[in-house]
Amino acid sequence: MADQVALPNPRTLYTQLRECTSAEARAQATLEFVRGCTSSEGGCLFLVREGQLALAANSNGLEPTAELLEEAMRTWDRELDRQPEDNKTETLELSMIEAMRSAQESPVWRSSKSETFERRLLSVYRGPNWLPVGLVLLRTREGRALAPIRQVHIEALCNALLDSGDVQTRSAGQAR
Repeated sequence: MADQVALPNPRTLYTQLRECTSAEARAQATLEFVRGCTSSEGGCLFLVREGQLALAANSNGLEPTAELLEEAMRTWDRELDRQPEDNKTETLELSMIEAMRSAQESPVWRSSKSETFERRLLSVYRGPNWLPVGLVLLRTREGRALAPIRQVHIEALCNALLDSGDVQTRSAGQAR
């Protein structure tokens, strides 16, 4: 089990990110917060910029390979296809829920060089709209799960990036 990390109050985190001097500094601070919370060895942060997912920051000398970039895009497209609003009023039987759980893809991805990464979606609800903000790919050791991050901290990260204008996203109800 990963060591517990002392986390700031979500409002403090939001303020700290908003006080960063540039979008690049905010992206790096976001990645380092997520990396530190999860006890990851390194990672890459991708944010929505000009309507496309783009590399915004990387850590610990992790230069993204073409394969890693492809995985980020594939994961992003899959997550956008699973927009949560689609299932808000759907009725599911217990057997259907269990089947969906077993069919879900593992959050861990292995590159052709046997490096393992865990995928973490950054998204937030604003009013009735689900806003996908970005994606983090975190390097991990084989067989070692990363620590979870509380949803309030994810929301603080997403809100700071959105309110700073670093991310341009469309509401989930709009066409892709």
